[in-house]
Amino acid sequence: MERLTPLIIRRATVADASQVAAVLNAVIAEGRYTLFDKPFSDAEEEAFITSLGDRAVLHVAVANELIVGVQCVDRFASYAHSVSHIAHIGTWLLPECRGQGIGKRLWAESLAFARHCGYRKALISVLAHNAQALRFYRSLGFTDIGVAREHVQLNGTFYDEIFMERAI
Repeated sequence: MERLTPLIIRRATVADASQVAAVLNAVIAEGRYTLFDKPFSDAEEEAFITSLGDRAVLHVAVANELIVGVQCVDRFASYAHSVSHIAHIGTWLLPECRGQGIGKRLWAESLAFARHCGYRKALISVLAHNAQALRFYRSLGFTDIGVAREHVQLNGTFYDEIFMERAI
């Protein structure tokens, strides 16, 4: 796909649910770049967007009225206040839109949001064979902190997952 301009980064709304699901489902359909293994319905995505609390956000990258990428910031774990300073990050881009700086634009908004919410650290997990995602997160200052061996099973194959973090 040609370079996308202008690109708008904004907070997702319930009205975006269908397009957000389409982005996620495009990555899921590739069968090797996300731990999600079943498509999301529009209703499931609507419920997710509605459920986001004050310290969570789903940013969308919009080009020509089409959502081409999404990035989520949420608490690492809601069950323990002792880790409430850690944000969990997830990024999904339409395959044809990767490598164009969209993820970095999403991260700029997500980082500002995370700082505003008082997060001190961001955590991400990436399938070990996803070299492009590993390069992307490392370019944002994330460092590897460990590997979970055979952690994710997709289509009968087990994959390692690399955990990464960075200070906010």
